[in-house]
Amino acid sequence: MAIDFETANYWPGSICSVGMTAVADGEVAGRFATYVEPPGGGGFASYNISIHGITPTLVQGAPSWPEALEQILAFVDGRPLVAHNAAFDLGALRAACHETASLCPELRYACSLVVARRTWKLLAYRLPFVAEAAGVAMEGQHHDAQSDADAAARVMLAAMDAHGVNSLDDLLGKLQIRYGSHNAVSGSWSTCRRRAYEKRPSIPQANQNADSEGMFFGRYVCITGTLGSMTRSEAQERLAAVGGQATPGVSRKTDILVVGTPDPSRFVPGMALSAKHRKARDLLDAGHDIEVLSEAEFLEQLSLSTSASRLDAEAALSRPCVSDA
Repeated sequence: MAIDFETANYWPGSICSVGMTAVADGEVAGRFATYVEPPGGGGFASYNISIHGITPTLVQGAPSWPEALEQILAFVDGRPLVAHNAAFDLGALRAACHETASLCPELRYACSLVVARRTWKLLAYRLPFVAEAAGVAMEGQHHDAQSDADAAARVMLAAMDAHGVNSLDDLLGKLQIRYGSHNAVSGSWSTCRRRAYEKRPSIPQANQNADSEGMFFGRYVCITGTLGSMTRSEAQERLAAVGGQATPGVSRKTDILVVGTPDPSRFVPGMALSAKHRKARDLLDAGHDIEVLSEAEFLEQLSLSTSASRLDAEAALSRPCVSDA
């Protein structure tokens, strides 16, 4: 059972649309989609509208979140969920439930992003790229909830085929990935992730010969949340190459915080920011100079810094040698 949420604004609980795709015996067996009156009262942000095209007019008369949740759970019927970058979708569900005082249901879920990382070697793992690698044609626009749910379901079917298994349980077992879950009684969360982790590599040291004009040169950079385009270790290596120094946490030395998708299992109910993000905000309020970048902004600046460093290196190689003789 694949699921996808779209949100009305930057708050993860502002769900305005849901799409769901049921799978049985390796085939799509049913769909459910509805607009949702976004909880939280934050309205629609122009950026979000530009991404998914959903406007306040489209959600007029739509079910409230408690009503939509009832419809969702009836369609799920106790089956495990699948979402691409499930940390976002399940975090949205949890936040919407807390905002509306709705009981967050018992859930078991898998993340097609986690599975994709263990199945295909790609430069980026956004859903359109993964779908292309899996040979899955997206039948609608990316960020249409039903289209994305369909794609996530078909990606998981393609992964099963790639690994020679016939069920979601067998796929996760073969890849040593555990289900994520929510316990309705205790309220505890666990994320969908690999059961066994290799030893975390040490943080690389900044390249002192990189372009000194680059945004990250000589600056301390901390990453919070999950990046959809690369692993954290890859991001730290690319930062080091352009003269930036990655750090494991936020401190007074931190110059830049890069914010990826938050892990909902690390939040207490009602919390929308990671501990690193909250600490950065507190330091900013206390007068410390610290800048917060989204993943898209981070990638843009990283690309600019990398290009500048490459041009400097090429220029140095093209200079004629001068003999001391």
